[in-house]
Amino acid sequence: MEFVVNVFTHNGKGGNKAGVVMLKEDILKDECQKKAEELGFSETVFVKKISEKIFELKFYTPQCEIEFCGHASLGAFYILKKTGIIEEGEYIERLNFKDLKVRVEKREIFLEQDSIKIEGISEIEQILNSIGVKNEELHENLEIVIGYSGLRDILIPVKNRKVLNNLKIDLEKIKYISKDYSAVGYHVYTIENNRVYCRNFAPLYGIDEEAATGSSNGALFGYLNTIERYKSDYLEFFQGENYGACSKITGRVIDGKIYVGSEF
Repeated sequence: MEFVVNVFTHNGKGGNKAGVVMLKEDILKDECQKKAEELGFSETVFVKKISEKIFELKFYTPQCEIEFCGHASLGAFYILKKTGIIEEGEYIERLNFKDLKVRVEKREIFLEQDSIKIEGISEIEQILNSIGVKNEELHENLEIVIGYSGLRDILIPVKNRKVLNNLKIDLEKIKYISKDYSAVGYHVYTIENNRVYCRNFAPLYGIDEEAATGSSNGALFGYLNTIERYKSDYLEFFQGENYGACSKITGRVIDGKIYVGSEF
C-alpha cells in the first residue's frame, strides 16, 4: 500500500510531504529506488512490521538510499496509526544503525533522536561565501558547528530573519562543502522571541531546499541544549517562512533524551 503524508504542518499550511510504502515482505533496493523516483518526494519511506511494537524503516530520496529521515519517520507512524495498525503508545523504529523510540500521542507523534554529537568548524569563510553571508551577519552568541542526531548537518546561526530569508545560495558550493564534511547539507537558522526560524539545503542528495526537516532540527535542538542561555525542555522550530507557508517542528526533552515531533 502507498500513501502520501504531509508532516510538520502549521495551521493547516506548510509541511513536508513524504511517500510511505507499507511492505509485507522485503523488496529489492532497485525496486525501492524506482518507487522513490516515481513518487518524486524528497524522501520516501518503506515500512515493514517486525512485531506488534517494532517496525523497520528504510529511506530513499529520488537519487539514493539514505540512513535516516525524521519527517518520513513521523509520517510512517502517522499512517500506521491512521490505518489502525497501531494505537497510542510507545513503539520502536528499527533503522540500519539503531533502534529509536517513537511516542504516539492523541494529536502528536514524537521521534527519539540518535545520540547528539557536536563538532566544531574552524574554517568558515567558504561556508559563508556559499550562502552570501558576512561575518557580521552571524549570530553573536552561537557558532557554526556540525550537528548529528541520525544525520550530519552543518548548523549555521545568522543574526535575524531578514538575513535568513535573503540568503544568496550557491548550490554547487554547498554540495562540495557538504561532501567535504560528510554532511547531508546546511541548516541555517536564527532565534527570535524564543522561537527558532530555519532553512535547510541538501543539494548533495538532490534537495535544493527542504520545506521542513526532523533530524536537522533534532541536532539543532541538541546543540542549543548544550548552551545554558538556550537550554529548554520544549522549543518550536519554524521552517519555510520564505515560502510563505511556515512549517512547525516541535522539540521536546523526554527522560533526558531529545525528541522531535509533529502535530497531525
